Amino acid sequence: MRKGFLTTLLVASTIENGSSFQSSGRYIIHSSKQMTNKSTLMSTTSSQHTQNLEKEAPKEVSNYEWRANYHTSSRTQKRIKAAAKQRASPIVRASSVLKALLSQDPTRCNASNIVCALTLSAKIVPKKAQRRHEFRSLLHQTCDILHHLVANRMLNTRQLANAAWAIAKHYNSDNLVLPPTFNGKESIGSEENYAVSYAETLDLKQDEKYQQELKVLDTIDMIASQLLDTLDLELLSKNGNKGMNEVEMSMVCWAYAVIYPRSVPAGWEFPPRLGKMENVNEEQINVDGSYMQSEDEITFETLKDTENGWDKDYIQEEFRPTSLADFLFDGMSRAFTRPQSNGQSLLQQCQWKELSMIVWSFANRGYCQSNQSMNLILNLADLATARIEKASWVGNAGEILPRDLTTIAWALGILQSDNYNLTDALESYVNTLEDNVIDYSKSRPLEHWKSADCVQMAIALGHGRLDKIHLLEAIYKEALISMNRSLSMKVTDFKNGGYDDYFQDFELIVLLWVQARLYLTGDASSIFEEFTEVMPKYLLYRMHMSDGIAGKSLEEIQSAMSRIRIGSQEQANIAWSLTVLEKYHSKESIDLLKSIFMVCDKSCKDGEQIRLEHAHQLWQAICILEGDCPEAVKSVDSKTKQFMKNVWYQEKSRHKSSSARHRALSQTLDFMGVKHYNEHDEDIDLAIVLEEESKWTMTAEHGDVEASTQKVAVEFDGPTHFTKVPKTKPGEKPITPRALGHTVLKYKLLKQQGWNIVRIPFYEFDRIPFWASMERQRYLQRKLKTHPNLTFSGIDVSEYKAPVPNRKSRFD
Repeated sequence: MRKGFLTTLLVASTIENGSSFQSSGRYIIHSSKQMTNKSTLMSTTSSQHTQNLEKEAPKEVSNYEWRANYHTSSRTQKRIKAAAKQRASPIVRASSVLKALLSQDPTRCNASNIVCALTLSAKIVPKKAQRRHEFRSLLHQTCDILHHLVANRMLNTRQLANAAWAIAKHYNSDNLVLPPTFNGKESIGSEENYAVSYAETLDLKQDEKYQQELKVLDTIDMIASQLLDTLDLELLSKNGNKGMNEVEMSMVCWAYAVIYPRSVPAGWEFPPRLGKMENVNEEQINVDGSYMQSEDEITFETLKDTENGWDKDYIQEEFRPTSLADFLFDGMSRAFTRPQSNGQSLLQQCQWKELSMIVWSFANRGYCQSNQSMNLILNLADLATARIEKASWVGNAGEILPRDLTTIAWALGILQSDNYNLTDALESYVNTLEDNVIDYSKSRPLEHWKSADCVQMAIALGHGRLDKIHLLEAIYKEALISMNRSLSMKVTDFKNGGYDDYFQDFELIVLLWVQARLYLTGDASSIFEEFTEVMPKYLLYRMHMSDGIAGKSLEEIQSAMSRIRIGSQEQANIAWSLTVLEKYHSKESIDLLKSIFMVCDKSCKDGEQIRLEHAHQLWQAICILEGDCPEAVKSVDSKTKQFMKNVWYQEKSRHKSSSARHRALSQTLDFMGVKHYNEHDEDIDLAIVLEEESKWTMTAEHGDVEASTQKVAVEFDGPTHFTKVPKTKPGEKPITPRALGHTVLKYKLLKQQGWNIVRIPFYEFDRIPFWASMERQRYLQRKLKTHPNLTFSGIDVSEYKAPVPNRKSRFD
């Protein structure tokens, strides 16, 4: 199961902060067919999850089974609760709870007993427990009973919500409660073929192998269908049923966000992809050259031509409400914002805990594109902002839990990566939080924040491109104190040293990624400089390799990384971030990078799968380090380098669509007679090829780009290439935004390949009105040195002048 954080764009997985709502890291790809009504949706969802369950009609419950009256069921309830209080390990107590239920005669129980046993055991059972198989068997027996009760509509609204929460809680601690549904897609690179081959292997006997698990999933879908009915006002008034309150709805949000999390990381167009080197054991190859596989498996292979790119329909359908969970989230979005009889909406009646749980659920689900969901998120952000201001007025802003504040910030940061309409809501919320909650007069403004709170806030700022230097300084100061304290006290076990007092390793790696993304260097603050110096030293210390990796075997290094949970994702984060920040010259940094590339090289040679996104990051790091710090990458084999290079060029040769600003730039150059290439390799916006002695870009020709000695890369840098421009008061000088880390690294790579880079930042180009074509030509004349003179009329001639920095002219 995938854990941790992504690098170039962070996946929406939560930081473990002691709260009950946490991402499970499980991916599910839903049906891509658009549904028009709920009945069609239910039939499709049912056929997807439980093909063989369709043949099995719901078992009718007799008039006496599971219909015990209040007094009889109360006695059963006491036995269930007594089993939870016995002196034993958590897993034994949780098992005893389910046994207490299952040992009772069905005539002495009802739906309340089932739901009580499920919720009570879910609260007791720990994430890491022995004898999990026995408990899982008891849980599936209990869920089998629940399946028939739900099918016969024997649960009321509150019981349905609690049952969904309990199953999600069990799944969150044991992902084998539900069937494995995410099949890794391989993309294998080749030197000669740049078409990307995606292969997906399906188990034909999955229904036989996972009957119990599929039934649990079917139960979850039936619960969702019945909960959708409770959100329909017409059905409620017709049936006289009671709808969900705000607490129950927040529980349901969390449950379905855990069971059905996002399949596409925040801000990405496509799901993650896997690849591996073509290094197959001869024993795994058939006589005809094909791969051997189980008789129960079948592999579907799809060839994607990189010139044509991905199917347009696929891109659109990622954002359509095509699943039952999506329709449920839309329904709850409407219900939360609908005015009640008291004049308030359910959202306004929510406490801080419910608000943070709701917005976390939408972020983990990755659902904010529909009008209903976007309206809910905007209302929630406004409500949270207003509550912070009100709490500040009455003097109790400090009583709001940092966990709730930072969870909301984290979720808004994730959601605005998917929907730019939420960007201003995040900025407004963070500004209000910073002004009313954080006291910068203290030496340690965030001293009482837990490490997870600091990291979640940093992630929000990273995704939102918010250049909040004071807040970031306070966050990184706490991380530095934690690392230095650990180094001085020789703390190697966080459990013995105080779990809440120390930043976990993966949290520190996330902070390193945020620093690289926002390109926070020593120029911004000495704290950022110190953090990047201490970080490699600290990680080596945690690996028990403070003296360096000299003399350490590859197996020892792999074991050390595994022990402190530095997986492939964290390794790619570290290598990419240190490269962006140019922090690879110290002995500790070199040793850390060497260990990462040694492990990576071994994994590739062994034919292990690697996330293509990780391979891209590692290849970028290799390109820079080969010139600046060759010792760090000397262990990487030539075949591994070639594999990563092929994967990188496959990515860069994909179909690209130009932005409106890019097209306007290209049209202006065409009008000026400057020949150029659009969307060139390496994601160059506009490529211009010049002869060796050329002094003006108007002499450009459509020649061999690779053979040219003078190559100009014209890069239009839109808003996503910079930190967000803060709003200024009238009369104040606009603040120039800072280029982000991925943009800085891109230009380093282009310069390394011999390109001369001319940057066209949006905050300069956008000052020129779209109708002022002559002013655009003047601007490009100076930027690109296109012509000695531009003649617009007999009296209007623009002479070339080199750009003067800090000019106050509207067009300069």
